[in-house]
Amino acid sequence: MPAMKRLSFNAVVIFLIVALFQVSAFSQSPDEKAAFSKVVSSARQMKNMTASFRETKRLKMLSDAVEKTGRLWYQSPSSLRWEYDSRNYGVYNQKGGYMVRDGHRDGASSRGFSAMGKMVTSMMSSLSEDMKEFSVSYDMESGKLKVTATSASARMKAMVDRVIMVFDVSTCHIRSFEMVNNAGSTLIVFSSVTTDTEIDRQLFN
Repeated sequence: MPAMKRLSFNAVVIFLIVALFQVSAFSQSPDEKAAFSKVVSSARQMKNMTASFRETKRLKMLSDAVEKTGRLWYQSPSSLRWEYDSRNYGVYNQKGGYMVRDGHRDGASSRGFSAMGKMVTSMMSSLSEDMKEFSVSYDMESGKLKVTATSASARMKAMVDRVIMVFDVSTCHIRSFEMVNNAGSTLIVFSSVTTDTEIDRQLFN
């Protein structure tokens, strides 16, 4: 399914943020366990989230990194928008999902994004067997919690080898997300993160 793989990073970001909150982690220190529990509790109570991001993609086939910026919106239980700009974005809601590229809907990409969007929002609202497809460890440094997830199933390994996420323990907000696979790596650095504030529902239409 080429379209799904091409879109997997856009959608899997949110899927993994929440999925990792609900799997058992390896044995850690009391302070690390307390920090992880705090982040988990905050995530489970989150109704929505908005953030700006900078995406840096490094591929083995390219000599230079590719950088993009954009915005993310999530509304519980099943609405998601990942936007690079007004002409390139993806939307998922209860009716399904679609992708817009260069101002026009992309049929093949829309099918992939719809499938990924369904998985993402279901992970955010309920437990699923998919959450067992990762092994998770975490550690703390300078008030930041770093969570590392390694794919434990062939299905997930087809999309990602490992994911590294960093959270600010004081606010429980995500600060960065890095996905590593055979093709290279993609790093997302988040800023202006807000949760549980009013979001215009038109963004998800």
